[in-house]
Amino acid sequence: MNLNGAHWHLLVNHFPIIGGLMATIVLGFGLFRSNESVIRLSFGLFVLMSIATFITNQTGEQAEHYLESINALDKAIFHEHEDAADWANIGMYLTGGLSLLTLIWQRAKQLKFLPLLILIVALITFGLMANAGRLGGLIMHKELRSETSSKISH
Repeated sequence: MNLNGAHWHLLVNHFPIIGGLMATIVLGFGLFRSNESVIRLSFGLFVLMSIATFITNQTGEQAEHYLESINALDKAIFHEHEDAADWANIGMYLTGGLSLLTLIWQRAKQLKFLPLLILIVALITFGLMANAGRLGGLIMHKELRSETSSKISH
């Protein structure tokens, strides 16, 4: 089986969305329970999700080239997805960067507000990631588009 760029993107694009949500839940739980080990675990997960975000972004470029090569790319929808993904990527890189900083820089441990700041950034990032995923689904899933849904219901 020969996988093209679109296949690879579909295989990895859910990791930053679902993994970011799971890391956010872990961080929220760690903060609620005042459990430093759980909080540090969430920071490690955010760093991993930042790496997954980078991989997803790279495979997105490959998917774009593949879809262009078979003339299956709705450029307007794709550009909406790409713009949303850029914002989501920035959010995840910020979340992962702050998490990495907190894990390796001793002075960061003294900044008691940092875990709460990371939680807030992570919640915003999850919203951005979910939106990017929703728009990505519209690229090839025409049944999800509102104009198709309204025609079916009439």
